Amino acid sequence: MKSRLLMFALTWALSGLLHAEIVLKSPSFDATISTVAPELRAFLEMPQEQRREFFNDAEKRKSLNKVRNAQPYAFTWDCTAGEHGPFRVLISEKEDFSAPSPALALPAEKDTIPNEARVANFLIGKAYYWKVEGLDANGQPAISRIGRFHTDSLAPRLLTIPNIENARDLGGRVGLDGRMIRQGFIYRSAGLNANSPDFDWDRTKWKKERIDDFRIGETKLSPEGVAYINDVLRWKTDLDLRSPGEVATMKESPAGPAVKWVHNSSLSYGKIFGQDGNCTGEGPEAMARNFRLFCDRKNYPIEFHCIAGADRTGALAYVLNGVLGVKADELEKDWEITANSYFKYEKMFNDLSGGFEKFGETGDPLHKKIEAYLQKIGITPEEIASFRAIMLE
Repeated sequence: MKSRLLMFALTWALSGLLHAEIVLKSPSFDATISTVAPELRAFLEMPQEQRREFFNDAEKRKSLNKVRNAQPYAFTWDCTAGEHGPFRVLISEKEDFSAPSPALALPAEKDTIPNEARVANFLIGKAYYWKVEGLDANGQPAISRIGRFHTDSLAPRLLTIPNIENARDLGGRVGLDGRMIRQGFIYRSAGLNANSPDFDWDRTKWKKERIDDFRIGETKLSPEGVAYINDVLRWKTDLDLRSPGEVATMKESPAGPAVKWVHNSSLSYGKIFGQDGNCTGEGPEAMARNFRLFCDRKNYPIEFHCIAGADRTGALAYVLNGVLGVKADELEKDWEITANSYFKYEKMFNDLSGGFEKFGETGDPLHKKIEAYLQKIGITPEEIASFRAIMLE
């Protein structure tokens, strides 16, 4: 079987050289590509204890922040008889190209070679088809043959969104009963706009001001980013977890009026369990409001964030993926990717992950304990089942 596949791939490659045409070069037929930087891949493949040692070094920890966006892949092709641009690279999960991919074409850099396109944001663990369209020497349409490649299944699916940091898809991991968590349904990131310039991190100071008078923070989204969100990712809901002072008088998502802006001021770490773990108060109430948003299919795709996309965003991501059955070590990796310079396991992450041990029965798996926590804060079994039905393939 392998020899037949090899012969097919070789025939596919050589046949293009016998005719004047656009010939696809990279990725080669049936190659597997990755958009995870080698440094991040090495970290994700470490066992837990080794990763925790890594985090004791502040410089190593900061180095992860430089590679947590999707790394672009360079698609290249040859022109054999004077073919020229403008070129168009078409990529799809369908061989007839009836379904466009959610990939993002990035601007050319100074060292970009001719006949090259840099593309990021593929779904992970998928097969894709690609071709290049251009013009022949006479100015008539010229089209390459169809190529095929695969994307690495290593989670998470990182995203590059112009000017937005720490963006990724919650899907792509294995959940309950070995079912995959759907990609393209839930996204997390840093803030889409800056905090109000009148917000002061000294909470006692800004509480003396009239929040109604605060100025709205400047958007971080470029026009290209807004177009990508609306036309390709098609977000329907922007869930903003920031405090009232941070969002000031915002009424609309920076992504535009087509994206519904929902503001739920939220807490993180042990505070999601309430005072003394009694599951009452601001933290648990915010978590319940947030979770219910994900139980209604009409809200999808949903993007959620705080300002850095780390603490409040991380707490919600832990609950969402945890109740879907993602293993504890994978949940910890997802948190570590986002860790800021002040990150500590003790009294921060451990307070979150360890807090669920108080729920459910002794020996219950993590998803059962998170399920028990959600029911304690008022979420019904039917709502949990609805969320799982939406997100598990």
